[in-house]
Amino acid sequence: MNVLAIDIGGTKVALGLLQAGVLTERKQIPTPAVTTADAFADEILQACRPWLVQADCIGVSTTGVVTEAGITAINPVTLAFPAPFPLQAALQSQTQLPVSMLNDAQAAAWYEYQRLDGKYRNMAYLTVSTGIGGGLVIDGKLHTGAQNFAGHIGHTVIDRFGPLCGCGQTGCAEATASGTAIQTLARKLISSSIRNPELFDMAPEHAQAEAIIQNSAQAVATLCANLKATLDLEVIVLGGGIGLAAGYLERVKQHLAAKPPFFQVELVAAQGDHDACLLGAACLHTRLASGASQ
Repeated sequence: MNVLAIDIGGTKVALGLLQAGVLTERKQIPTPAVTTADAFADEILQACRPWLVQADCIGVSTTGVVTEAGITAINPVTLAFPAPFPLQAALQSQTQLPVSMLNDAQAAAWYEYQRLDGKYRNMAYLTVSTGIGGGLVIDGKLHTGAQNFAGHIGHTVIDRFGPLCGCGQTGCAEATASGTAIQTLARKLISSSIRNPELFDMAPEHAQAEAIIQNSAQAVATLCANLKATLDLEVIVLGGGIGLAAGYLERVKQHLAAKPPFFQVELVAAQGDHDACLLGAACLHTRLASGASQ
C-alpha cells in the first residue's frame, strides 16, 4: 500500500510518500495561512500533486483534537484554525481517496510503540516542539479517550502562578516549556531576534541561555513524573524539535533522576526522529485495518 502522509504543525506541514512502509519522498512547506478547509487542502495537495497518482490512501496527523466534525485547536496561538476545521472531508472530496486523521502526538505514539517490538505495554510519546503534545498506549492499545483528548499533557498546569496559556488556563506546561515559550523568554532576556537553534548553540558558554533551556527541561521532567504517577508507565518516548535538540533529553533525565524513585521512568529518544508524527500518519490505515483500539 502506498500512503500519502501529511503532518500538520503550528509552523510547518511535512509531506511524505510511503511505499510498502518506506519513506521514498519527503518535503515540507510553511503551514498555510488560510481560513477554509478547502483552501488549506488545495495548498497542501498542490505541494505534492505528483505523488497523488501513486497513493492508495491519505493519512493525516495534526495538532489539536480530531473528531468526526473536524479539527479543534486547544491553543489557537499554536494552530489558528476555525473550529471545527473539516479538513478530512476536504481532502477526501478533492482526491477521492480514503483519508484517516488523528492527533499528531497520538499518531506518533502508535508508531513509536510499534518500534519497541513488544518490550513494553504502557508508554507515552511526548513531543516538545512549537507546542507540547502527548500520546498514550495503555495495555498495548492506543488510548485516545472519550473525546479524543487523551494525551494533551502540555495543557496540564505545572505552575498556577505561571504564564497564561493560549488554551485559557494559567501555568500550563506548554506555556512554560514549549519551543514557543523558550523563544519568547529568550527574546525577552537575551536578544529580540534570537531563534531556538542559536539558543542551544550558545548554551554551553552562556549561563542565561542554559538557564532558559534548563527551565524547560525541568518542566518536562515534571510532566514525565506526573505521567508515571498517574499511569505507572514503563517508558516515555521524547520527540519534537526541542525534545530532540542536542543535550535536551539528557537535561530532562537529570531532572527526573532527582525525583523520588516511584516517580522515575525510562526516557528514550523517538526512533522516528523528527518524522515520528509523519510516520505515525502513514500507519493509521494499517492500525484501523488491524482493528486496534481507538
